Amino acid sequence: MCRMIAAPLGLPGSLLIDPFVRMARGENATNEHNEKIGKWTHANGWGAVVEDEGNLRVHRSVKACWEDADLAALADERMFLLHARRKSVGGVSIEDTHPFEARIDGDLWVFCHNGTVRDPLPPSGEEAGSTDSEKVFRRLIPYIRGGRILDGFREIYSAFSDFTSLNSFLLGPDEFWAVCLFTRNPNYYTLSLATTQDGPIVSSEPLAEFPDDRTPIPNGSAVEIDRRNGAVRFHDLGLANA
Repeated sequence: MCRMIAAPLGLPGSLLIDPFVRMARGENATNEHNEKIGKWTHANGWGAVVEDEGNLRVHRSVKACWEDADLAALADERMFLLHARRKSVGGVSIEDTHPFEARIDGDLWVFCHNGTVRDPLPPSGEEAGSTDSEKVFRRLIPYIRGGRILDGFREIYSAFSDFTSLNSFLLGPDEFWAVCLFTRNPNYYTLSLATTQDGPIVSSEPLAEFPDDRTPIPNGSAVEIDRRNGAVRFHDLGLANA
């Protein structure tokens, strides 16, 4: 289980870090406060995608984001994605910290996920780590390479039956995808889309910093965002497991 923010067109890190830390600490929204289990925090590492001389660069840490000075050091960077982890599969290590990355036909693609997949995940033919999330990403790579990302989400995600959530962010050179797909706890797993003057922002929870035109993303759908102009398209995944 994780908390995520994406600004596909890029925003100064200073605008995203505070709401990200608030989410990770379980201090942003009522869906983080559960009388039975207490407040949830996401302290098992964090990752960010920032701009580095015109290219994307992934930064990861195994520390809790609110305890890591490296996150504050990114405040002046142009930032595109943030992920805070509460581990369910895999260890606390850099290798298991989201987002995961792959070079596909020379371009960098990054992926992160919120939820747990309990279905068996046999080898995919692509190198994969110990987390369910990275194994899902490796299954998507042939579809990314073939320009069939929506088909990839539909075909791969329809095969899973035992999972809490397959909420996913996929960031490429010209496009961004967010999938909202969960089987329980809609208060926790429903993604939020905010349309702002600086472009669309997708997050695990509604954020007070971005109140304009906020829309919950329907369960069983994918949002496609053009990173060149911010155009947003909704797709129904048509999955029985939604």
